[in-house]
Amino acid sequence: MPFYRYQCEVCGDVFKVLVQNGDSTPIKCPECKSEKTKRLLPRIGVIYKGNGYYSTDYAKKGNKSKATTSSKIEE
Repeated sequence: MPFYRYQCEVCGDVFKVLVQNGDSTPIKCPECKSEKTKRLLPRIGVIYKGNGYYSTDYAKKGNKSKATTSSKIEE
């Protein structure tokens, strides 16, 4: 049973609810008791390790090949 984050559309409160599979009961805001809530996207943690991906692997190689092909076409 996962926890889902919800936000109340009336008061703006953000809260977590443990939801069972197949449960279709409306989620109520714990602050104002409104049923106008929307489920938020899950937070995903991303960790970048190393020197970088784009800047070290593709940026320099891609620019040199384009420059040489464009100069050949112009001649």
